[in-house]
Amino acid sequence: MKIFILGAGAVGSYFGAALSLGGHEVVCAVRDARRTNIESDGIRLTGPRGNFHARNVLAVDNPRDVESVDVALSCVKLYDAQRAAEQWSDVLSRATAVISLQNGIDGAERTLAGASKCKAFGGLAFVSGKMESPGVVQYMSDMSSLVFGGPGSEVLRPFADALNEISNPLAVRAELVADIKLAQWSKFLALATNAALTCLARANAGVVYHDPDLLRLASQSIREIYDVGLAEGVRLEEGAKDAALKTLQALPTGMVASMHHDLTSGRPLELDGLSGLVCRLGKKHGIPTPFHDFAYACLKPHLSGASAHAETK
Repeated sequence: MKIFILGAGAVGSYFGAALSLGGHEVVCAVRDARRTNIESDGIRLTGPRGNFHARNVLAVDNPRDVESVDVALSCVKLYDAQRAAEQWSDVLSRATAVISLQNGIDGAERTLAGASKCKAFGGLAFVSGKMESPGVVQYMSDMSSLVFGGPGSEVLRPFADALNEISNPLAVRAELVADIKLAQWSKFLALATNAALTCLARANAGVVYHDPDLLRLASQSIREIYDVGLAEGVRLEEGAKDAALKTLQALPTGMVASMHHDLTSGRPLELDGLSGLVCRLGKKHGIPTPFHDFAYACLKPHLSGASAHAETK
């Protein structure tokens, strides 16, 4: 299959390399610096399951350089999803399907706002990775899967089958689901909690989820997200709260949320689509969200990154 990767950060590079190593043709939309590195050396992955080198990855920075593709993966940050879709709308519209892999809940909607003619589906990326340099990703755990779907997503069955072939050396697993909103909210319970707490505490999972005071805050965060999700009509089960907390406690001790990497590097934050979304939906439904109100207020000065923050001093 021919796969188009929109955004060659940690997630896009990891799955782009995995698909290339599995024998698929991969084209990455990149900025100039990343294009130079990927064109000359491909994508390198280092981590606990070994080191991998995907040499046959094409990098482009102009939509006119991309012919028809089978599936597109949108891996840009949530705040860039609409703008990137607008820039690459011709490519996305020609794809059989587009899977939005942004953190949060509304990546597909943002993608459609930028490329209204594409067939966009929600998706979830289960991988923990950090960009070491353009084209080089350190993955931090054994997580290696994609979940995607929604109404009309049977068109993605060939892609799911291709990912699940035994020839994939990174053992990426794919799951095609009918209720993608349930899957997204189930992950969101832990994801938004982890983003807020590792940023507020400036600490990794080994500290945050083994400190009794911070663990109580994690439970409060999960309850707020759960209540808001139910009010939105998502069929979350009661056990989802305990499952989310156990997921957080089982994270590798050195792991932090991707938003923590962005915060410490002075990059813009996905805060508006994480704690910010919980706050807005809480107000919409009359549900108190004190933890996420606090997290959003404390982290909001860093929303646009360090350079924007410095200009206000």
